[in-house]
Amino acid sequence: MTLFDVVLKNIKHNIQKYFIYIASLIFSVLIYFTFVSLQYNEQISAAFAREDKMGPLLTGVSVLLSLFIMVFVWYSNAFFITNRKQEIGLYSLVGGTKKEIGKMLFYENMSLGILALVIGIGLGQLFSTFFSMILLKVMGISIVVQFSIQPAAIIQTALVFLFIMSITSFQGYLITYRFKLIELFQAKQKVQQQWKPSYIFALLAIALIGFGYWSLLHAFESKSWTDHFGRNFTMILIVLIIGSYLLFHTGSGFLVHVWQKRKKSYQRWKNLLTLTQLKSRLRSNGLLLTVISVLNGVTLIAFGFAYTIYFNTLQTLEDHVPYSYQFGAQSESADIEITKILAEHEEHPVIFDETFEYLAVLGSANELDSVPGGFLYYRDSFSVLSVSTYNLLAEKLGRTQVNTLTENETIMMGRNFIGSQKKDENVGNKLSLTSPEGDIPFRVIGNKVETLFSYNVQPSALIVNDQVYERLKIGTPTHATRVIQVSNQKESDRLTDDLKAVYEWNGIETEWFEPDKDFYSFSESYQTAQSIYGLLIFVFGFMGLVFLVATGSVIYFKTLTEAAEDRQRYEILRKIGLSRRKVKALIARQTFLLFLLPLLVGIAHSSIILASLSNVMAINFLYPVSISVAVYMCLYGVYYQMTVATANKLVNL
Repeated sequence: MTLFDVVLKNIKHNIQKYFIYIASLIFSVLIYFTFVSLQYNEQISAAFAREDKMGPLLTGVSVLLSLFIMVFVWYSNAFFITNRKQEIGLYSLVGGTKKEIGKMLFYENMSLGILALVIGIGLGQLFSTFFSMILLKVMGISIVVQFSIQPAAIIQTALVFLFIMSITSFQGYLITYRFKLIELFQAKQKVQQQWKPSYIFALLAIALIGFGYWSLLHAFESKSWTDHFGRNFTMILIVLIIGSYLLFHTGSGFLVHVWQKRKKSYQRWKNLLTLTQLKSRLRSNGLLLTVISVLNGVTLIAFGFAYTIYFNTLQTLEDHVPYSYQFGAQSESADIEITKILAEHEEHPVIFDETFEYLAVLGSANELDSVPGGFLYYRDSFSVLSVSTYNLLAEKLGRTQVNTLTENETIMMGRNFIGSQKKDENVGNKLSLTSPEGDIPFRVIGNKVETLFSYNVQPSALIVNDQVYERLKIGTPTHATRVIQVSNQKESDRLTDDLKAVYEWNGIETEWFEPDKDFYSFSESYQTAQSIYGLLIFVFGFMGLVFLVATGSVIYFKTLTEAAEDRQRYEILRKIGLSRRKVKALIARQTFLLFLLPLLVGIAHSSIILASLSNVMAINFLYPVSISVAVYMCLYGVYYQMTVATANKLVNL
């Protein structure tokens, strides 16, 4: 019998043990190949019309996936090697040399890797068109994708995974040189030591996690977070990770210890048999459960955030793009032609069509508590509107109008694209505007978190008294802009194209951006936002699936390892009269806790972080995040059922 015959026989004999490992590898290859093939697909690139943005994102995701998959494969391979140490010892005992045994392990792992690579690429190629259609669907792009083979994607995927499998297979080759024969035969003869939990570390774990949660929920109110967001967020993440580790390593064991002190807990046979080993297992698996909980949290945060932004695209855009169309005032002939085109598109009746003017006035914001970004972006200037102009537009848009202002009173107006704002921001502070007659001081008596401009960068606007506006208007160029609101503005692509065909850009080519001279449409903004957020939800969704498969597989491997070590204990339980059904219930209960605890911690961490982002961004995360968590829990439950079924076959049949 040749070495290759032994390899094939081992694979065939252990195919059930390898099933989850091979399935996880195939899925990882499939997802990696999907991203790489999208990167090289010319149809997708042409549909995006922004290869410079899509390419780096998909490349970055591919690199991140390859690194994560390498760690996962390394851990999985280490799991199989640990469980086969006695088998390796037998090969040495019957005369196999270290070199021959090392080659056998190397060839086995490489064979599994090549098998997963071929199947993964084959499935990826088969479903490439389907995945491309999903991506275009969530991005709101309507084109027919033709089936195509991307040789560059196949070669890149093959090279990356062959490299990963070579590194991890070499790990198996070296094991024969790292352990003595006696160590290989004693690999599974471990004695679990009893230990006394520390209530101090348990309280410390709760205190660290509680402090992290409290800081995140109050981040919006803290000036420290405003000034040092990156530093504070990094520190809180570290605190939560340390707290999670202490919670699993000591805190959960302490709770089990308290549970054991209750005599009533032993009245049920399930508790009696579960509690005896749970405490030690939680402590020994503390680091593993921490990593899994962090991965669960990262997955839920990434997908929950992307889905929330995608889910709220329409609401967010309506807040920042208040009109169907906004553009600089046109010549009389162009205005007539635009009005004619609007009348021809009866499927989009005009709700209102107004032209208003405003001033861009230099000013001083030194006395404001918070200087608006629009003020700095537009070279220390405010966009000034009269009360009558604002009230006219507010009536059209269904907003609250402004009462009469005195000469030295003003109301600030502006909306951040990302970030919540306080309604009393800068109220009571002073600012000034520059005019030919000198600086005019104003006191801020109100702040409106809204905008009257569809510009890409929102200016900081001021509403002033009509007489003051006329004084500022002397010697200051006015900016006239036309705003139009139509029905069914999301589907107004054809109308947008017709209007842009007759639109006349009447600005002057300068290095400085002139927003009032450009053409803005809700339909184009919606398409751009949907494509960006759709790409994010596609990327984070598939990455989340890879993380889910990896974390589920890690718990699966760990559970089977511990079940194999406890095989004799389960046999004793059977001999003293415990039925197979009750043994299975015991396995399910112990496995359930290993799955449940890191899932709950991951959900808790992600929920608090997303709640903090909800406060900062003023977006409701509840509905989309709830859906994300529910779907994740269902997929996680599938792994739990598979783990219980496999462990039961291993020790109870």
